[in-house]
Amino acid sequence: GIDFLKRNASYDNWYLQIETFDPHEPFTSPENYQSRWFDPDKPFVPDWPPYAKVTEDAETVEGMRKKYFALMEFCDKSLGRVLDEMDRQNLWESTMLIVNTDHGFFLGEHDWWGKALMPDYNGLSHTPLFIWDPRSQVRGERRNSLVQTIDLAPTLLDYFEVQIPADMLGKPLSMVVAQ
Repeated sequence: GIDFLKRNASYDNWYLQIETFDPHEPFTSPENYQSRWFDPDKPFVPDWPPYAKVTEDAETVEGMRKKYFALMEFCDKSLGRVLDEMDRQNLWESTMLIVNTDHGFFLGEHDWWGKALMPDYNGLSHTPLFIWDPRSQVRGERRNSLVQTIDLAPTLLDYFEVQIPADMLGKPLSMVVAQ
């Protein structure tokens, strides 16, 4: 993604989706991130919890959480590299940025591992969504609007001034961002 930004920053009407560094199982990350969470003399091997009720002991739950935390630090650093490149290329005046996820993940909360099998607690269904729209320049604000991932496609079509198909279920979020 960073290479793409370097090569295409001077062009108009491009689209880039980066999804390769999401915090997803298996919870693997570079050793330097894991070393902050684990004693090198006591390695923790599991990296993919079952999608089921928690039956593991507290030490295993804590170890899996630490694996996830190390991966989250790596994801945060990776996203920061993309944002830094946007700074270097001065893309904030002309480039929309959307950061989101499609679901949460339980790491023992409500006595569950994973996603999809358990009740839809907020930790699974109330997911982060950050939108930078250079048309409005709105920053540092939160919205309480109900939006869904089906709104992302019409948001992008609207941004690129492409007609939104009449049968598309989502709605462009430009007015939510600008409000």
